[in-house]
Amino acid sequence: MVISEAPLEERFGVRVLPAEAYELAWCRDCGTLYVDCDVTDEYLAALYRNESLEWQKAFLEKGGATDAIGSSRLPEFRAHWHDLTRARGARRGEQLLDFGCQTGEFGAVALEQGVVPNGVELSPDYAQRARSAWSAASTVVSEPLGETTFAGRKFHYITAFETLEHMTDPRASLRTMRGLIEPDGVLALSVPSTHYFWFKFKAFCALRARPRLFNFLLGRRAATYKAQILPHTHLFNFSPRAVNLLLRQAGFKPVLIRAVGWTGRSALLDLVCRAILAMTANRIGMAPSVFAIARPA
Repeated sequence: MVISEAPLEERFGVRVLPAEAYELAWCRDCGTLYVDCDVTDEYLAALYRNESLEWQKAFLEKGGATDAIGSSRLPEFRAHWHDLTRARGARRGEQLLDFGCQTGEFGAVALEQGVVPNGVELSPDYAQRARSAWSAASTVVSEPLGETTFAGRKFHYITAFETLEHMTDPRASLRTMRGLIEPDGVLALSVPSTHYFWFKFKAFCALRARPRLFNFLLGRRAATYKAQILPHTHLFNFSPRAVNLLLRQAGFKPVLIRAVGWTGRSALLDLVCRAILAMTANRIGMAPSVFAIARPA
């Protein structure tokens, strides 16, 4: 056990995990940080279905943030779409499946080039907002992704941004996506980085010993980070090696793995993190997320 935080975060009057503490173990082989807890997808889905844009705004404001998650990530979404279309040029009328689409910001970026976005989103409120942002040809389902969810359909692009870490079996979810992708299609994902979140946890724990510096550096967010440092809804954090292994085990061939998370926020940090990844032969991702593009193997 390398990380432990207590008490557990609560949402809608329920702990986000059926446990007493948020405890993470580290796989020494692949570098995955994973929750040591017998949680089920059904338990988590019951929480996520209650989320709404109004709830999200109140939740973020309480933590010192001002922008909704989707809108704050638009620069990153545009960068992801740019990388995707470099791997496979987009044609009008082609189909995108965005797994965990929230309120539809990434799909709206693809729609600008004539690609038809479709989505999976457990929150009915988020799903309805995505439908409103997209075209009449789009389909958004408010149910877990299963083999029959889009039976008989294939997609040219499948994306899962900051979603797989909320699943109890990310590999099984990717295998389901493998069955939904066109033979010449591409998949893109982003997941939280093991190295970044481990470093953040250790650094913030050290800062807590210096309250004045802690409050000065974090401002309004200081109160939140005194209670907890990491998002307790993350069941997994991944190293670049873990992402590579996960994709291959699910039937994909990675073509790009990169440390991301500073796009539109800090060009210098983005450059530094890419340099660290290159110097460590793709072993250490010191940015908030690991981003990957893959093709069907």
